[in-house]
Amino acid sequence: MSEGESSSRKSDSSEGSSSELDFAGSGFKPLRVLYSRKAQAPVSAARLLDNVGAYESQYKQLGGFDQQFSEERLREIRAANAAKKQIAAPSGQAPVRRFEPHQEMIRVERPFRARRNIFLRIDSYEGPLGELRQWMRERVRVKVYTRREKGVRGFVTGFVEVFDKHWNMALVDCQESWKRRKNRYSENKVCALGEPQDCGQMLRKMGISIPEVTVKSVDRKYVNCSRQVPKLLIRGEQVVLVTPDKESPKVEPP
Repeated sequence: MSEGESSSRKSDSSEGSSSELDFAGSGFKPLRVLYSRKAQAPVSAARLLDNVGAYESQYKQLGGFDQQFSEERLREIRAANAAKKQIAAPSGQAPVRRFEPHQEMIRVERPFRARRNIFLRIDSYEGPLGELRQWMRERVRVKVYTRREKGVRGFVTGFVEVFDKHWNMALVDCQESWKRRKNRYSENKVCALGEPQDCGQMLRKMGISIPEVTVKSVDRKYVNCSRQVPKLLIRGEQVVLVTPDKESPKVEPP
């Protein structure tokens, strides 16, 4: 036997016999058909699909494997299914997205938390701030010493209406007293500013009332100024000391 005949017999056996390639036979082997060059499809116009899943999906849409395949009927079924999904929204109303019960948003109720303002924070102050709170509630007239760039500027007496932890405080019925140099001995050494001028007349034209300042000479260089102010706001950085004003009587709270 020649080598050509033996090689042809081996190739015929590897590609499978006619019974193994017969789609309707009992000895049909699909794996042989995939790798055989002699396999022929029983239907020449058979539709090519990517996988078996696509084949099953199309026949399920048609109603089962016993139904006759029809491309036109398959398109009609797909168009009808698409129309069912597109539900027309009522006129003048935006379409509402529908969720499954397990896809709905979870309503979370946060516990109520009262916002803390300055009046609530005052109750938690301790130490010197707690003492100032007691004076405020008992309507004790206090004396607040204020500072300047160097040393103590003066003091303010009045009733504390409210304050915070930075010692910013609002006072009412205030009497302010401070000490300053006389004009000829002014601390202003910048000649470009010129002589100090009274702006009271200009402010009165604008409708701003200015408390009257009483000036009393102390010595050759200094004068003592005082004025009565109905309300005054003092910044905490200007506060040096806060003490009760022993010279004024205690006022009962309203």
